[in-house]
Amino acid sequence: MNDRSHPIVSQGAPSREAVLEALGKVQDPDLRRDLVTLGMIEDLVLEDGRVSFTLVLTTAACPLKDQIESECRAAVQAVLGVRKIEIRTTSRVRKSSAPGAERKEIPGVAHVLAIGSGKGGVGKSTVSANLAAALAAAGAKVGLLDGDIYGPNLPRMLGVHKQPSQRDGKIVPVEAWGLRFLSMGLLVSEGEAVVWRGPMLH
Repeated sequence: MNDRSHPIVSQGAPSREAVLEALGKVQDPDLRRDLVTLGMIEDLVLEDGRVSFTLVLTTAACPLKDQIESECRAAVQAVLGVRKIEIRTTSRVRKSSAPGAERKEIPGVAHVLAIGSGKGGVGKSTVSANLAAALAAAGAKVGLLDGDIYGPNLPRMLGVHKQPSQRDGKIVPVEAWGLRFLSMGLLVSEGEAVVWRGPMLH
């Protein structure tokens, strides 16, 4: 096994094996396993001293993205013959092996976070709006659905008061703060009561 303090020797142009060996020394801080074993390195291409590959993160809003990318770059730079490094990043959620994890998936949705409480006025909408905006600011694609039928106030919190449009018979979410959201508050005028029969609500 090569020591980190010495370049990984590769005769002439760097080899695929040498680059993978170098990347195999970089670990995911959370999973505590190396990126190659975890399958987080894809599309590796070597050409005239130029190395390019895709770093597949476990989430688009990964807080350790810069750290992992920096360690990958340093590891590959230590391979003799490498002149240029190009790293692309993407994300792919890994399926859970926990019991009960085999649930029906929503097409195009990687994570579902539900925020609720049996009591009103405790901050459900405040937490939802701020969490959604923070995830969007971190680079994640976020959709926010307000499930409050009787007292929706997310439109007020997000500063949006226009009705959503329709496309192909479907409601198109409204965009604000880098995220898309829908709320009953967008379908009725502010201060107007929602009059629905019980079966329609449940």
